[in-house]
Amino acid sequence: MRNEEDCSKIHRYLFSDMYLSDKAIELSKKATIKRFADRNKDEFYHRYINWKRKENEIIIFTLYAYADLKINKEFDCIFNINDPDEFVFEKFTLTQSIYEGWAPTDTVDNGHKNLLVFKFENEIPKILFKLHKEETHGDTRPKDHIKLGFCNQKDFEAIANGLKKYHLLREKYGTEYWKYEDEEIEE
Repeated sequence: MRNEEDCSKIHRYLFSDMYLSDKAIELSKKATIKRFADRNKDEFYHRYINWKRKENEIIIFTLYAYADLKINKEFDCIFNINDPDEFVFEKFTLTQSIYEGWAPTDTVDNGHKNLLVFKFENEIPKILFKLHKEETHGDTRPKDHIKLGFCNQKDFEAIANGLKKYHLLREKYGTEYWKYEDEEIEE
């Protein structure tokens, strides 16, 4: 179990490279129903199965969470991982988590992938629609696709600086970039 406070500020973000269309959401729900045919169905199962997406909600697929998080966690920043100068500040709440894409739960577990439902105070920011829109219950992402990060403003400067350094080191040293992480970078 890893708490958010135990995670370095530069790594305190969730990241995603796709969101689900309404068609893909229905396919996901059908797959969850099938997998739970002989299992106990708790409140999180019923919440997801009965959920109808509202205009200010989106479901995204996140990769490898940085810490253990509980649903109803609030965020307020979305940014482009390859270009952290592209970002928006907008309040939103994580309202549901579907562990590894098939088991609704009340947590996002460190190191795992999840489908997450985000609810925005206002409309869904346009930056989110830069993600790949998945229409299936599979993975049809193109080879080159955008990744977005989700964090809180209080951590964003450290995250953005860390990503900029990462990109500069990757450009300079390729896959051996990690050997030079302690190096000072001049911009």
